[in-house]
Amino acid sequence: MLRNQSSLKLTAIIALVCLIVGALAPSLVTQRTRPLSFKEDISITMGPAEAQVMHCEDTGECSQEISELEITRHSTTAKTEVDDAAAVAESTIEASLDGEKVAEIAQSALLNRESAYPMAGTDTTQEFSIHGGAVLNSEGAEIDGIDYFFPSQTEQRSYPYFDPVMQKSEPIDYLTDEKVAGIPTYSFYQQRQGIEVSQLFDDQRFPDNLSPYYAVERTVWVEPTTGRIVDVNEKMQIYLAGSQDEEPAEERTLFATDISWDEASTQAELDKVKNTVLAIQVVSIIGWVLAIVGAVLLLVCAWRFSRQREK
Repeated sequence: MLRNQSSLKLTAIIALVCLIVGALAPSLVTQRTRPLSFKEDISITMGPAEAQVMHCEDTGECSQEISELEITRHSTTAKTEVDDAAAVAESTIEASLDGEKVAEIAQSALLNRESAYPMAGTDTTQEFSIHGGAVLNSEGAEIDGIDYFFPSQTEQRSYPYFDPVMQKSEPIDYLTDEKVAGIPTYSFYQQRQGIEVSQLFDDQRFPDNLSPYYAVERTVWVEPTTGRIVDVNEKMQIYLAGSQDEEPAEERTLFATDISWDEASTQAELDKVKNTVLAIQVVSIIGWVLAIVGAVLLLVCAWRFSRQREK
């Protein structure tokens, strides 16, 4: 009788352990992906892709030409001396036409490691240069949205996405679930136009009543567990118009392109998330198995207990 009671208690303990481990293990593994690493080092290449560019002669005659555009981005994170909850993020973006660098953007910010958002009240720096001449140099400017990374455990909702050309954040909306090379991702979509960008053309003169405006249509694919971006497509246009409500016209287009990450960049980021995704899938399966085993053992305990009472 005592042996039966001892065996029953042991079975009940094993059942409870299986249920607890099965419930907690997946969330514990997932939590390990939450803090943004201090050792991120990401190099991305977009293109090469065709770009429509307007060239104007000293005589005032202008023509549109097709050039080859390539955009590179290098982003890193590092530990701060102030707070382990923050990471210093630095990024450099360079754009080249036909192999010649025509623009560069340098940014630095403190990111919250949990949310990947810039930390409120902290200094950021941005320098936007075209043809080597500084156009925008805004130390202390506020980057109030996602720029480098999405939060881990990315949700199916809208996020503020910072655009360095617009110099502000606009919502980027959840679009759909889809797989990229077999990896489940969330895609996000953003479309904006009529954003005045006269600050990029301080030394340019345009026809009366016309100003340069910016339009962008972008799709971003994110692996939701890690928040890592694995692919991007951007359709960008800078055009002349009389107001922000005026539709872009082909004959007034200063610059236009449709550009995406190259395959090597996408594959490099996919390789970084594969092990994490696989580990979470395996642990989730183990969790389900342990939960089933625990439930079965509890049923066995209940059955044995009822039999003992009948005796």
